[in-house]
Amino acid sequence: MASPQPGSPPLAEQYTPPAQDEESHQKEKMVKDQTAKKRGRGRPPKAKPAFKCSTCAECNKTFSSKAQLSKHDRSHTGEKPFVCTDCGKAFMQAICLRIHMTQHSGERPYSCRQCSKSYPTLSKLKVHMRSHTGEKPYFCAECGKSFADPSVFRKHRRNHQGHRPYACEECGKTYTELKDLKNHERSHTGEKPYLCSDCGKAFSRSSSLACHQRIHSQNKPYQCEQCGKGFTQLSSYQSHLRTHSGEKPFLCPQCGKMFSDPSSFRRHQRAHLGFKPYPCDKCSKSCDKAFVASWDLRRHMLVHTGLRPFSCTECDKSFAERSSLNKTHLKAEHIPQPRPRSDFRE
Repeated sequence: MASPQPGSPPLAEQYTPPAQDEESHQKEKMVKDQTAKKRGRGRPPKAKPAFKCSTCAECNKTFSSKAQLSKHDRSHTGEKPFVCTDCGKAFMQAICLRIHMTQHSGERPYSCRQCSKSYPTLSKLKVHMRSHTGEKPYFCAECGKSFADPSVFRKHRRNHQGHRPYACEECGKTYTELKDLKNHERSHTGEKPYLCSDCGKAFSRSSSLACHQRIHSQNKPYQCEQCGKGFTQLSSYQSHLRTHSGEKPFLCPQCGKMFSDPSSFRRHQRAHLGFKPYPCDKCSKSCDKAFVASWDLRRHMLVHTGLRPFSCTECDKSFAERSSLNKTHLKAEHIPQPRPRSDFRE
């Protein structure tokens, strides 16, 4: 090989690349792109920017996705796009519709090993199991109350936050959830859309119907170990246990009176507030009579109807109230009273 002449430029500078047409240029670019892709294998993809939603105009709550925000919006608008094809009932969320459909199919694959009660979802079974274990993992830091059910806990938290956006137009009572308002409004309208297929009795709430149907099936899963009495509802069972223990955990802050069950406590509080949500439509024009509890109104209505549904099996007398039959009439007329003891012996 001949050596370069003295004074000539280096070989690298002497080389001139051949002219490149458009087609060969595109091929070269394609090869480079493919090589770059191969080198990039195994690298994590670039993260997409997180969705930043605007604050909910109704309650200032924020969400991490558009789907969650639109789902939340339905709690304010009342929109229920998921409709059951069997009964026409509508739901805000698809999961709620799927759970509801198990009522029609009868599918309840999750069973409790302690009491054989079954549920359509695993989450409902887990909540039920806590009624046996006594576990209450959801703790309210503001009042110290604990809960077994996360949905009940969330509703309780809203009470502390003072966020009760749903108001009754009839009486002004407010609620944290739209479904609670709808249930309450039926107390004014008298609507009872839930019908028992066994006896025809109607109810304003689906939960009341479910509880009633246990009477027909004789299903009382909650048994008192002390006296053997059975109950269809956990809340009734818990209130009954307090009759044995004497516990009265519900304290009235206004007068200091204590109660063993929450329903009696709520009725008592209404007496302080003067709140009587159950008016009599028969005598409201003349005396505007109203009551703090629904059963007070039902008892009062017997005055207008003259109905005396409680009959004595020993005689032909009948009574408007069960207590008048059991506590007064039977004891006085038919149940032999023990003779007074005497320490004097002949």
